[in-house]
Amino acid sequence: MGNSLFKVKYVVTCNESFQILHDAAIAVEDGVITYVGDKDKVPYSLGNFDYVFDIKGGVLIPGLVNCHVHAAMTLFKGVADDLPLKRWLEEVIWPLEDKLDSKSLIYGNYVAIMEMLSSGTTTFADFYFFDELIEAVKVIPIRTVATLPLLDKLPNSEKFWSRLKNVKSYEHKISEVPGGLISLALGPHAIYSCSEQLLREVLMVSDKYSIPVHMHVSETKYEFDLVKKEYGLSPVKYLDRLGLLNKRLFAAHCVYLDEGDVQLLSDRKVSCVHNPSSNLKLASGIMPLYDLLKKGVNVCLGTDGSASSNSLNLLSEMRLTVLLHRGVRLDPSFPTAKDALLMATLNGAKALGLDDKIGSIEVGKRADFVILDGRSLHLLPENNIVSNIVYSSSPSDVSYSVVDGRVLFENGKFVGLDSENVLSLFNELAVSIWKSRGG
Repeated sequence: MGNSLFKVKYVVTCNESFQILHDAAIAVEDGVITYVGDKDKVPYSLGNFDYVFDIKGGVLIPGLVNCHVHAAMTLFKGVADDLPLKRWLEEVIWPLEDKLDSKSLIYGNYVAIMEMLSSGTTTFADFYFFDELIEAVKVIPIRTVATLPLLDKLPNSEKFWSRLKNVKSYEHKISEVPGGLISLALGPHAIYSCSEQLLREVLMVSDKYSIPVHMHVSETKYEFDLVKKEYGLSPVKYLDRLGLLNKRLFAAHCVYLDEGDVQLLSDRKVSCVHNPSSNLKLASGIMPLYDLLKKGVNVCLGTDGSASSNSLNLLSEMRLTVLLHRGVRLDPSFPTAKDALLMATLNGAKALGLDDKIGSIEVGKRADFVILDGRSLHLLPENNIVSNIVYSSSPSDVSYSVVDGRVLFENGKFVGLDSENVLSLFNELAVSIWKSRGG
């Protein structure tokens, strides 16, 4: 991997004091940040570095953290655009999934990872097909939380119980990926798809091995009403009764929250993943972000899958988050651009239990960062760098995406990857799957 020096015009650290450095540099040794500061005061000679990147006008930020993705759903982009979630799942997505093969899933993951890297994401939490994700990350080494999907209110529920009982074998699969880039999460799909017995078993395994839990929670009014009718409790209160509300849970969506739910989420230190594009496109509703943040809940961002949001661009999710909630509350002061950038970086790292490694630019953390072209039309003038990043930037502004000190995306090209061939084959596979359904 070697040693690298990156010289840029600005470093937006996203650390606890939210420092913004001008004419700065960061030094990287074997994937670890060893210096952050004035580019003229680097405590090493240039000969110490294998690579020196002097990026005029560069704006360096922590790599974005996408906390809820169904990566290989890139295969299904555009196939079920105008349906509510229940019909979207049952009438289109689940039947299509029956037609998937391993090769298609691997290529679906390749393209998802490529889209994320090219739009500034360097870490993501996936919730889809486990084995093919691992194979894809062996080829494109992005930092990943691989969620093991679990649901037993289905005819073939035995295989999901088997996964839970053999969780150590999945940890072993993860360990085969070099560099410790992948970690494991347990993925009970949702309350409506998981029995109480399964959820209790998930809690036991999570407690025993300190494994995070990644789950869809209170995404739709249908789900909220169903859980309320069946258990007499809101989804959040039902999960609390089972003991699943704790600091290891990162809960996707959290759109419908009953009285007292927000306080419970705060008290139990649950992280909530906001997916504004997906929730709006499926007409599922809007997360009560103001209430959550005011109670101190750790809120992070996700794109959801390409089948529901059509995009894995976390830059646009930051902008949408601010504009959406200002429009809902008629308040031009909340949330701020800084709030959104932290949701996409440090808050995301905290949600995934990775904030000791990533989420901010600090000495001792892993070198996961993105460099934007500060000379771009979108990032000028330099009156307010953070405002420009959140409101104005686009994937075309991403010059470098770096994971663990390794440059994976540089000036529009994927390093070490035949992207044209990948995209061509991916398109053939995706179109073939859709046509096989008669669409």
